[in-house]
Amino acid sequence: MDDAEKEKLLIKLNTINCILEERISILITEIENQKKLIENDKYQLHKVTEEIVRNEEEKAQIIKERDTVLEELAKLESEMKDYQKEIDSGLEEINSLAQQLNGQTPKNDALSIVNRVFNPVGSLIDDIVFLCTNNIKEIEGKMNDLASELGLKAAKYEELYRKKDQSDYILNEKNWRNSDFTEQRAVLERKLKEIGIQKTYNENFKLDLDILKSKCQLSIDDTNQGKDLLGIGFNLVNEIEENVKSLFSSNGLSISF
Repeated sequence: MDDAEKEKLLIKLNTINCILEERISILITEIENQKKLIENDKYQLHKVTEEIVRNEEEKAQIIKERDTVLEELAKLESEMKDYQKEIDSGLEEINSLAQQLNGQTPKNDALSIVNRVFNPVGSLIDDIVFLCTNNIKEIEGKMNDLASELGLKAAKYEELYRKKDQSDYILNEKNWRNSDFTEQRAVLERKLKEIGIQKTYNENFKLDLDILKSKCQLSIDDTNQGKDLLGIGFNLVNEIEENVKSLFSSNGLSISF
């Protein structure tokens, strides 16, 4: 191989080598950027997963507390119904006693009955009227106690119901947040998969380029060392050139020498 052929061979080899180095450098940058993106997305995915877990734990606690409130509400509602039944029963009993009083008093007007029931001092009443009056007063006292207790339970019921509504509101908010976090996680997982595939693709591309570059560099070194490659040198260069074109083409890139 004369000097002119050697020079021509070196020019072609160096041209191919420069193209390979440039593309390898681009791929190294892309791979490093993809590694950073993957690390960042992994971190974000970890944080989102933590939020989902924490949100689910908070939801479970709220549901537990709400179920306790619902049990208390059901118990209170049952007690309030029982109290109301007792009050209704007391009213019926008072009405029955009032009718008995009406039958025992000489006057039939309502004012007379009321006067005899609630202000019997100075009135002449028989044993039945006296007994009915005492019974009415006793029932009235019991009903007042029941009404007072019913009022307290109604206030407690209202307080618990507000607490239940607040729990429902928070649960709805937690469900919305979980839906949002789940969507974020799906997006991140999709991105990680896509970036991972692209990174692997770039790494494989770079590996193939490294192999070709090693062959190219070896030919450059052999030529510089003055080895007589006879016809092998140009054949090897043409082979490397075709391999480079094929590799670039298979990766969606065009190249010309």
